[in-house]
Amino acid sequence: MRIYQRYLLKELIQIFLLSLLALLAIYILLEFFGTLDDFIENQVKIKFIFLYLANQTPFFAAQFIPLALFLATMLTLGGMGQNNEIIAFRSCGFTLYQLSLPLLIAGVFFSLFTFSLTEYVVPPTFARARHIKTVFVKHKQEKKLLNLKDVWYTSGRNIYHFNKLDPGKNAIQGVTLYRLDQSSLLKKRIDAKQLVYRNGHWIAKKLTIRDFIYQNGHSTLQKFQQKQSAALSISEKPEDFLIPQKAVEEMNIRELNRYIDKVKNIGVNVNEYKVQLYHKFFFPLSCLVMALLGIPFSLGSKRSGGFARSIGISLVIGFSFWFVLSFSLALGKAGILSPLPAAFLPHVFYGGLGIILIRRNI
Repeated sequence: MRIYQRYLLKELIQIFLLSLLALLAIYILLEFFGTLDDFIENQVKIKFIFLYLANQTPFFAAQFIPLALFLATMLTLGGMGQNNEIIAFRSCGFTLYQLSLPLLIAGVFFSLFTFSLTEYVVPPTFARARHIKTVFVKHKQEKKLLNLKDVWYTSGRNIYHFNKLDPGKNAIQGVTLYRLDQSSLLKKRIDAKQLVYRNGHWIAKKLTIRDFIYQNGHSTLQKFQQKQSAALSISEKPEDFLIPQKAVEEMNIRELNRYIDKVKNIGVNVNEYKVQLYHKFFFPLSCLVMALLGIPFSLGSKRSGGFARSIGISLVIGFSFWFVLSFSLALGKAGILSPLPAAFLPHVFYGGLGIILIRRNI
């Protein structure tokens, strides 16, 4: 690595760390005073207040890293411009591309760092923060399962409906099982008052079995049985029907992908989850996007009021990106945009804008 590259990266990282710490300090103060009434009213111990804020910090750090990088890029190049260092570099034969390259490499590095942070650090810490707030601040019982009543579940050609799940007893109340043939026509219906899982098998109690046959486009009841008890051939285990109540922030990409497959089986609209899944993929790229935008805007800053102007532009561009991204994600969740475009289009637009502006300055 050349001397000028080390110099640029050193300046960038110093300002980046200061910017990130300042943003996090503002967040911690706002969060503390925003929940202060709850802390006082519920007589929360200092230890839990500290743990709550500490476990919230990685999530907000991931959100603030792109903005801090944009601000650092603006101030690094803007400061060099104020001191005529860029003119000195360019008079020595350095191109804008050469000056920008270390900052773009930093954008790539922080994108990878943000991805690692959101994948491996944020999920467990966010879950702990939610647990602390629910149990120790609000003194409420945590809801661990998504749904225990009026559950629909689909598996292959089997469709289940349960009135109530009782996970503590490995039992299900009010069961209806629809079995379809290869043409997706109903061939069997089983109604049972209760379904109990014992020794690896499902035992149905007080059940009615109806077999159907289709002839000439009409359904005909072929067989009718009533039994007090019978073993049913069901491949699912009790835990397959139990969907944990988890926030998207508490899951990494692999866990969220599995969660989507699972909640899809109980008839939940997974469009919003898919938008969040793609957002987890593309959000770290916002670091590179912010670096691409910061370079041309910092070079365009004027000598007078350069520092204040850089701060102002950073906030305007940063929050406009967040606004457009949030709006796009909302359109995706509402079904107006497909999940994939909703997650990546803002990054493409702002990244493309940065590239165009850089090329104009070369």
